[in-house]
Amino acid sequence: MVKTKVELKINSAALDNVLKAAEGLVNNSAEELAKEMKKSIISGSKSGNQYFINGRRHQASAPGQAPANSTGNLVKSIKAKKLTNGQEVTIDANYAAFLEYGTSKMRPRPFIFPALMKIKKRLLSKLKGLSR
Repeated sequence: MVKTKVELKINSAALDNVLKAAEGLVNNSAEELAKEMKKSIISGSKSGNQYFINGRRHQASAPGQAPANSTGNLVKSIKAKKLTNGQEVTIDANYAAFLEYGTSKMRPRPFIFPALMKIKKRLLSKLKGLSR
């Protein structure tokens, strides 16, 4: 028969510091997500069709690219809010889901999920850095 005894001594002050730092990182993630979504719409090259709107040339996005910024309405509708017990990101433009997932007549122009994956990767990297 083999017996093993493991004793852990936890420095509660150090643990508290790590937990507070992790909470701060997570609390900033909603704002970072909103910024990343806006950035993908405003910047980056778009390679879809070109056409004129009110006398101005517009470069549309191609399927698979983030939507091109035309009126600024989509970007303005993306908001991060702090709640009592967390945070949320809202998108008030009623056509955001059509862009993200596509329709029967338009292929997707995703901007939510790619931004979420970027923020997730950054957040996990920062959280791993806290444990060192």
